[in-house]
Amino acid sequence: MASTATPYGLRPVNLIGGQPYAGSTRMFKIANAYAANIFYGQPVSSNGNGFVQADTSTTALPATGVVGVFMGCTFTDPNLKIKVFRQSWPTGTVATDAEAYVVDDPD
Repeated sequence: MASTATPYGLRPVNLIGGQPYAGSTRMFKIANAYAANIFYGQPVSSNGNGFVQADTSTTALPATGVVGVFMGCTFTDPNLKIKVFRQSWPTGTVATDAEAYVVDDPD
């Protein structure tokens, strides 16, 4: 059987012990005008100010410490002036109320 590369990022499936994943997430702040894309399924870490950021480390144990997996975000769109929900964070978005949905269950 041929295998194909289908990069979808990390996806929560179940917990240790066989318990099903029930969709639990926690909200973390994203810095205003954060200048990097964050994509669905991407590991995120916390910076020194308590904001999440895309974790781009290539080592097994990153120095900054991964806090979880990015599942989407919400913020007030600076152009439309309405609250939007997205599966990715667009780089440089100016929004003071930006929050990320992060799966952070250690199991």
